Amino acid sequence: MKKRGMLTMVLASAMAVSTLAAVPAAADETAASSLDIYGGLTPMEDADDPITYTIFVRDPGVAPSEDNPVIKKIQELTGVTLKFEYLVGDLDQKLGVMIAGGDYPDAIFAGDAATKLMDAGAFIPLEDEIPKYENLNAMYSQVTDYLTQEDGHMYNMEIYGTMKNDVTKNPPVFECGIGFYIQKAVLAEAGYPEIHTVDEYFKVIEDYMAKYPEIDGVKTTGFEILADGWRNWALLNPVQNLLGAGNDGAIFVDQDTFETSFFQISDDAYDFYKKLNEEYHSGVVDPDTFTQDYDQYIAKLTTGTVLGFYDQNWNFSSAMNLLKADGKYDRTYVALPITNPGVKDGYLDQSNGIPTGTNGIGITINCENPDRLLRFFDWMLQREVQDYLQWGEEGTDWVYNEDGTGRLLTDERRAINYDTALKRDQTGFPLWNYCPKWTGLYTEDDMPCGPDESADEYMAAQSDYDQSFLESYGIKYPAEMFSDPIIRPAYYPVWAMSLEDGSAAAVASTKITDVTMKFYPRLILASDEAEYDSIWEDFLSEFNAIDLDAYQTEIDRQIELKMGK
Repeated sequence: MKKRGMLTMVLASAMAVSTLAAVPAAADETAASSLDIYGGLTPMEDADDPITYTIFVRDPGVAPSEDNPVIKKIQELTGVTLKFEYLVGDLDQKLGVMIAGGDYPDAIFAGDAATKLMDAGAFIPLEDEIPKYENLNAMYSQVTDYLTQEDGHMYNMEIYGTMKNDVTKNPPVFECGIGFYIQKAVLAEAGYPEIHTVDEYFKVIEDYMAKYPEIDGVKTTGFEILADGWRNWALLNPVQNLLGAGNDGAIFVDQDTFETSFFQISDDAYDFYKKLNEEYHSGVVDPDTFTQDYDQYIAKLTTGTVLGFYDQNWNFSSAMNLLKADGKYDRTYVALPITNPGVKDGYLDQSNGIPTGTNGIGITINCENPDRLLRFFDWMLQREVQDYLQWGEEGTDWVYNEDGTGRLLTDERRAINYDTALKRDQTGFPLWNYCPKWTGLYTEDDMPCGPDESADEYMAAQSDYDQSFLESYGIKYPAEMFSDPIIRPAYYPVWAMSLEDGSAAAVASTKITDVTMKFYPRLILASDEAEYDSIWEDFLSEFNAIDLDAYQTEIDRQIELKMGK
């Protein structure tokens, strides 16, 4: 299976009745008020016995206000307070300290780094617990095999993506989630061209910079490359997309044969980083790009002076929201289907319903009352609660559309959602984001689980500028610039695969990242072609000195295993 070398290549009827099973009624229902916004919900039976759980999340962030009205209502109805501990500093270092001291919070969301915690025995097994809770079981019962690790245990409750279940199904795809982003003003200035290659992409950026060296009195920046900590995909991943792959991981997987190869050392990689080197010397690539951290990167995007970058849309959504809040719609961004010439783009995903197995929340061995936390998660999955967390209150946060078949956010609520601080402090987003959740469309009535999955809301939220922009391309949604969404194979993605801590494969995986992070910036900053070629040869030598066979063999094994499930 190995192949190493160069790659050239409405809820009207559902208001009063939950789609899911209701939590059993409390013995004394007067002990706490009901959530009557959606027809009434029974409080948890021990809502009058407050408890606090601490949850560590792998993302930097700010805790929501203690006066957040939605969170206060949930606390009143459940007696449960979730105290989120956000990442400060380096994730691997933070997890290493936790593991070394066994000092775990009650629950952890660590993304694909969860495998380190699994290997350390930090999580309690959940395979015998989930079936006890009706709503959690409805969410996870059909994907248990994919959540089960090789030791036979399930440790994580996936919290993102639409998984196989009988309650929800895939939503429409409105936008691309990863890729080469460009400011809409650049495309408008160029006459709304179709851009498909790296050369075409940088050409329109160069032309715009030449005409507009400043934007609102601030120097124009052509292209940013974020390479801060675990947010290093902008530096490491573009080549696999140029080859037509999705957001897979540190190895290229042929989607027809499932043969694997290392795109990092391909001719395509040589050419791409050579192009970035040229753009650096022409003044397009920001000279400070490798010294800035994530916060500085976001701050720079919010100025509206950055013309392009490669990223995942959730990673810079706060900057987009601020630009919208300031009315700078022409300075917001859209992704383009950039590939190598003649290669069909493969950016868009249509969920295959299979979870990654790691991108979820796990309950740790230090949690003193895991049953109540699981009951809380189960209670939160009631449709009325999910609606409250995402949509808010009727009349205040949303209204029915003209024919009464769907919802639209009010202008006031939309403005709150565009403001990161207000969204954090006035809505249910902080709870919804880091808990098990329903996403997509409800199977029962095709209603969207939240505003982000609503076609009606997507169109209503578009500014006059955005509507005109899309009309200029003859499309309804930005995703229509791309090839149709792809239903990925069962193994996908490689980045979510578990590698035993300390194994030869895990060591090789770390070295692959370390070596590429060491050499790619040097290639981009090389003073001339001779130095570039010299650095490239050093890179090849150091990369090939890694035990690539150990990593590749393990990935091949896991692909074969997962494709057989």
